[in-house]
Amino acid sequence: MHHLGRCKTGKPCRSYLVTGFLVVVPFLSLSNLYGFDLRITEAELGLAYRPEYTRVFTYSWDISCFGSLELNERLTVKSGLALGQVGSVFGIHTFANAAFALPVPVVPLSVKAAYIYNGIPDYTTHIHSILPALEVKGKWAGIAVGPSLRFTLFDQDPPIFEPIIAISGFVHVFYTEQLRIGITSGNYRDFVSGNMGSYSIGLTSQGNITKRISLINELEILQTGSVGLVANIYGAAYRGGVLLHW
Repeated sequence: MHHLGRCKTGKPCRSYLVTGFLVVVPFLSLSNLYGFDLRITEAELGLAYRPEYTRVFTYSWDISCFGSLELNERLTVKSGLALGQVGSVFGIHTFANAAFALPVPVVPLSVKAAYIYNGIPDYTTHIHSILPALEVKGKWAGIAVGPSLRFTLFDQDPPIFEPIIAISGFVHVFYTEQLRIGITSGNYRDFVSGNMGSYSIGLTSQGNITKRISLINELEILQTGSVGLVANIYGAAYRGGVLLHW
């Protein structure tokens, strides 16, 4: 595997430092939370493996670590880091986001802000996405909608800016304390915000082994083309792992 700290040119990748900082920031000041009258009302930490097959890169895979904190039952911060192979080269994905539940009666409405980085150092390709969004999230269904401000950098070329409407949603078809089964769809997820033609539909499940340990699974069908159905580059991916919550 390629050296994680340098690009093909041999120069340090500043993006790694920036994204690594964003991943750990939400967890740096845990010892001081109570000094600001903040309570950790829920916390999760997960580890997952995701193999993927598409017509572009054939076989790809990554291993991801991710976590979230809910503060005062109102503010939720999440971050994660995924490392693996994109085809035959090294790839890195990371994200950091926060959601704040608004005091709106009846409707569980939140405002969100996310940053996503996707990089392929061998191709000197770096993609930065900023996503402000509104989210309605209930027990049985949820949807988030907002603009994805996407900047793509290829080597020394000027950045390509793409403003894209980002939509992500889910529906639970089965929900108990022991097992949840749902359907997800959209053109972005925690680690990836694609172009106008990138979207997926997936079948997800979460089974609780104990009160604090769950197994998570997701089977996705992907469309990773350019715009809509102009370039149909279908694929499939599976994501499985373990989730700790307390």
